Amino acid sequence: MSPVADLIGAVASLLWPLLVIVVLLVFGRQLLSKLRNSDDVTLEIGGQRLNIKQATDQQSDMITDLQHEVAVLKRRLEELASVPVDEREVSVPDEVSVPDEVSVPDDASWMSQVQERPASLPGGTPSGSHSILWVDDHPENNAMLAESWRREGAVVDTARTTDEAMGLLADRRYGLVISDMGRHESGVDVPDAGLRLLTRVRATDGGIPFVLYGNVEPVADAARAAGATLVTGSTFELVDYASKVGMFQDA
Repeated sequence: MSPVADLIGAVASLLWPLLVIVVLLVFGRQLLSKLRNSDDVTLEIGGQRLNIKQATDQQSDMITDLQHEVAVLKRRLEELASVPVDEREVSVPDEVSVPDEVSVPDDASWMSQVQERPASLPGGTPSGSHSILWVDDHPENNAMLAESWRREGAVVDTARTTDEAMGLLADRRYGLVISDMGRHESGVDVPDAGLRLLTRVRATDGGIPFVLYGNVEPVADAARAAGATLVTGSTFELVDYASKVGMFQDA
């Protein structure tokens, strides 16, 4: 093959990559804008289908919430730093009582009792349970967070209605239940669906951690009175609480 043919072949092999680079440089911003606002381009995350806009919006919401929590922490640290060390309040117990003797049974029966008793975490959750039931009539809105929890070792099941959630709760034990507040169930808008689910869950299980998550501040007092262990619209607080009750394998 002649040098000219070799040169033509080399140029041809580079032509498509060069065209792609030129298109991205010239039209990249417009293409990204079209993709972001398009309902036709979808991703499948944790079994839920999201368009590009939904995925980026969820990421943006989580980042915004994290930035808010960092700002609050920074403000608290600055307030603490402004107080002289000798003026900071430190609570120290007046007296710590230590028993003179600790009695231990001669036989080994106590060991079998400890082995038979399941270890518990806050809220009464068995330490071996990493199962989460997330109730929301739009589970795609939580797809990215739920999928990140699955990668942390949690099992995340979703339900769209109160009845569906109660059916799942009857079939297996969960370590945490998360619910939104208002839902569209059986063709009807149910603005207090989260509270209704909470009431039914507490009628059968008084110990399972139950979180009302989303735009729930107006019903916070009623939810806590009904037995909610956390009422929040903060993703940061939700993740922190899920970690505290042992939902992740490394928690």
